[in-house]
Amino acid sequence: MPTVNSGGVRLAVDVVGEGEPVTVVGHGLTGSRHDLAVLAPMIPGTKVLFDFRGHGDSGRPPPGSYSMDDFASDVDRVADVFEATRLVGVSLGGGATLRLLHTKPDRFERLVFLLPARLERSSSARARLLRLAELLEAKPPVDVAEVVLAEEEAAGQFEFPGARDIRKRSILGMNADGIPNAIREAIDDPPIRDPAAIRRVIAPALVIGQEGDSVHSAAVARELAGALPNAELVMFEDRFGMLREIASLTQRVAGFLSS
Repeated sequence: MPTVNSGGVRLAVDVVGEGEPVTVVGHGLTGSRHDLAVLAPMIPGTKVLFDFRGHGDSGRPPPGSYSMDDFASDVDRVADVFEATRLVGVSLGGGATLRLLHTKPDRFERLVFLLPARLERSSSARARLLRLAELLEAKPPVDVAEVVLAEEEAAGQFEFPGARDIRKRSILGMNADGIPNAIREAIDDPPIRDPAAIRRVIAPALVIGQEGDSVHSAAVARELAGALPNAELVMFEDRFGMLREIASLTQRVAGFLSS
């Protein structure tokens, strides 16, 4: 497994495919590169999937090293090492990229923001994430999974077939040492500090959201698509629409990144 050094932190990386374009793929808060592995074969060229600091198999720096600037540095470093010109960012991956674009608005030639979670405000899922941080510090992953799955099942989160198993694997794979710090430091550090800076990003962007998502608000996706000068918005009608139409979605993303 190749690694990249980002400010003294070792980042775990998987490289899939070959040739152009080269696309960096950044996962969401509490996740890992494995969450997005199923999408990699459907994206053209070379895909570079990595774990943010404190996530997955990456290093766990001390508290004070998990700001949005730190996550933006992870994106920038991985992109530099592999000479990436495209970016697919999911939730945190997209947020870290937005922070990077404040200082490097022309860093990427094409951008895909999948389920942006917030822009200038704290996440609507703040309380849920802080509770997850507390659970990870107090219980082993298998017990955390039992508690979280029971709560989310009661809230109707697993109506789509296979959703519960996917979520369970994600929880069991969480980096219990790094993620609590990542949650506490990133949750109140929104990606966009200066809306004017985002308007300097002229690269074509694809913003993908879904209605009815309590974590990744459809309003945030619309706001981001409106703020970027050259963005196209794809909105699914409910929170399971993306899963139902994953084949057509990946084809659309692949076509966009190939252009």
